[in-house]
Amino acid sequence: MANAAAGIAFLDKIRPAVIDGDMIDWSRYMTAEDHSRIVPAETLLQKAKDRLCLEPAHEPGLSLPWSKGEGKVLIRPGKLCVWSGWTHHGKTALLKQLNLHAIRSGEKCLVASMEEEVVDVFADMAVMGAAKETPSPRELERFADFVLGKLWLYDQQGSVSARRIQAVIRYAAKELGVTQAVVDSLMMLQVDRDDYDAQKRFMTELKATAKDTGVTIHLVAHMRKRDGKGGDDSIGTVHDIAGGHDIGSIADYIFIVWRDKRKERPSHEPSAILRVDKQRGRVNWTGNLGLNFHQTSRQFVEEHYPMSFYD
Repeated sequence: MANAAAGIAFLDKIRPAVIDGDMIDWSRYMTAEDHSRIVPAETLLQKAKDRLCLEPAHEPGLSLPWSKGEGKVLIRPGKLCVWSGWTHHGKTALLKQLNLHAIRSGEKCLVASMEEEVVDVFADMAVMGAAKETPSPRELERFADFVLGKLWLYDQQGSVSARRIQAVIRYAAKELGVTQAVVDSLMMLQVDRDDYDAQKRFMTELKATAKDTGVTIHLVAHMRKRDGKGGDDSIGTVHDIAGGHDIGSIADYIFIVWRDKRKERPSHEPSAILRVDKQRGRVNWTGNLGLNFHQTSRQFVEEHYPMSFYD
């Protein structure tokens, strides 16, 4: 009975974090507010001082969860990030982990996954938070307390229009104070992957949505299938992302997630790599970060032990 009561209390706690599309008048958020205006140059002085006089380490933005990425990657507010990788290599899992890191850093996050049920997304993140494969009811409660008022899930499976997903982000920014938004994935949006003009328009509009709202948008994009050698046995680059080249050229950041699935992989080599293929800003490092995958916690880790997001 105690476990049942704990389970009911847990479900009651997470229900407010689910965005139900049937309960919201999306027409209010379908059109972006017009922010264009003529600005006298001298009024930008303080903003320029804040940007140029601060050391890069003190600029606002989201770092990566691993110490080896310190000083190398800074995901700035209001930017568009593309996350790619071969199927089953962990790009969605890594983004869930990044969201937990963002919440720990004081951010508010939205996950719009059209490929998974919201309870599956929540359960995966709870496993990462508890760092164990089967968290107890008490550990689930602790995780729910950690994300309370900081994590929202958009309840929509199947394809959704590009305009609707932008309305969801504008709603989350205005009404909930969300600062990080995950869209998983480009394939589930009603944008034909062979219509490169439509893709360019969508990416341009999505980037404008990020700029107008100040929300950092993380878009998951799949890679095109290769024939023969050179498929998921290699990391891949921005040129392997399915669709037109405008996906990579418009985005501010390009991240590629890869796991080495060879059975005879040398033990001293990392079992996963996060490739930073593009990064705009004063911090503009590109290169590979070697990581490992911790199966029990489903986390990407630096050595062999999972990270802790809360006490």
